[in-house]
Amino acid sequence: MIDAPGHVVYKLNAEGKEIMRLGTRGASGTGPNSFNLPTDVAFAPNGDVYVSDGYGSARVVKYSRDGKYLLQWGTRGKGPGEFGLPHNVVTDAQGRVYVTDRDNQRIEVFDSNGKFLSQWTDTGGISGLFMTKDHRIWTGGILRDLDGKALGRLSGPGTAGAHGVAVTDSGDVYLAQLSGVVQKFVKQ
Repeated sequence: MIDAPGHVVYKLNAEGKEIMRLGTRGASGTGPNSFNLPTDVAFAPNGDVYVSDGYGSARVVKYSRDGKYLLQWGTRGKGPGEFGLPHNVVTDAQGRVYVTDRDNQRIEVFDSNGKFLSQWTDTGGISGLFMTKDHRIWTGGILRDLDGKALGRLSGPGTAGAHGVAVTDSGDVYLAQLSGVVQKFVKQ
């Protein structure tokens, strides 16, 4: 769970009890154990943790499954490995890391150590990402394969600019808007 204004990331168990905290509540920074308005968190298949630190910074920070700092990458900019606003992050089964760079209207793809692999530049300024069980990525209201090719899209107002995306085990898609509206799309 992200607490952007608190500058912390929490890992909770199924009962909602805190089992790990990254960052120091109320203390912003860009060091190994601090954040400046983090935006998202993702867990790799091996348990490693990736945090996009995007509102006040422009980086991705990687931790081990037990919260030990491992590395970070990214600076403010428009080039490969740079970010305008790293907003969301997901990982795939091979350990690749997908990061929305909302302000530069792209998704950047990295290996597990932050090496730039590719970018998808036809995505618009999306904020939401979700990796499905069958290894496809919802980028806002557009479903893509792992090479960025669009496979399908949801229709309706606000679907392209969703601020958050969640998918149920049965395939229903929820899109959250900054206005507070949440749209549900039932898998047919």
